[in-house]
Amino acid sequence: MIDQFRIRQAFSRAAAGFAANDFLHREIRARLLDRLQGIVTEPARIIDLGAGTGGATPALKARYPEARILSVDSSEAMLAAGQTTQWPICADAANLPLADGCIDLAISNLMLHHCPDPTAVLSEARRVLTDHGVLLLTTFSRNCLTELGRAWATADRFTHIAPFFDIQDLGDLFAATGFAEPVLDCQTLTVTYDSLPRMMRELRHAGSTNATDDRNRGLTGRGAWQRLTAAYDQLREPAGKLPVTLEIIFGVTWAGRRPGSGGAIEIPVDEIRRVLRNPRR
Repeated sequence: MIDQFRIRQAFSRAAAGFAANDFLHREIRARLLDRLQGIVTEPARIIDLGAGTGGATPALKARYPEARILSVDSSEAMLAAGQTTQWPICADAANLPLADGCIDLAISNLMLHHCPDPTAVLSEARRVLTDHGVLLLTTFSRNCLTELGRAWATADRFTHIAPFFDIQDLGDLFAATGFAEPVLDCQTLTVTYDSLPRMMRELRHAGSTNATDDRNRGLTGRGAWQRLTAAYDQLREPAGKLPVTLEIIFGVTWAGRRPGSGGAIEIPVDEIRRVLRNPRR
């Protein structure tokens, strides 16, 4: 189970410096928004779930200049730190203060794995979308942060990495919450750091925190930190860098039948190649 209050606290603390430390969010967000090129839609209202400081707003506004863009985040501090948000709404994504069927396009970048009840979040997204609305999202997959998880396992008995999604389970969750014709794939990124303290500092500045029920409620002792450091040092690359593997699930799904699909699902050739490269999909 995820402690939502702790997640909100972490992002609120990170709000002031988030824009300078959200390189991962920026990169994944750009890749997510690129997928709008293949979607025929002219949305009047867009919702950005887990908008943070509103980093997606400029690109969305450039693509859809007439649209009203609602930035939803549970942290007031994150919304207040945003320089580009137009319609900020401080709310829980699992309980949106919006009418049924009022949104044409919903996006969510690296938020769903922070939510204690992903089913409720997706159900709310489906509720507020029109019958021809579309949802685009990214979230961490089960193979994310594997190096850090293995290193922590040698250090103490506590849980340090939250359970992330399996791509098949996420597809099933889309279907269970009323979405149709989902297209999902994974992309893997490797980020490297000079040292473990720098890695931890950047993760913290980007809002990451351990919010699992079985986390250490006190301070990490010197012995545990030394064991963690020793285990992670064994993973150093030939260039001396510490790797962090980030596997990201990209999902696109429709609130009803895809406009113009005629009951058939059209999959671009590039998408077929991606499926063949990722047989677990």
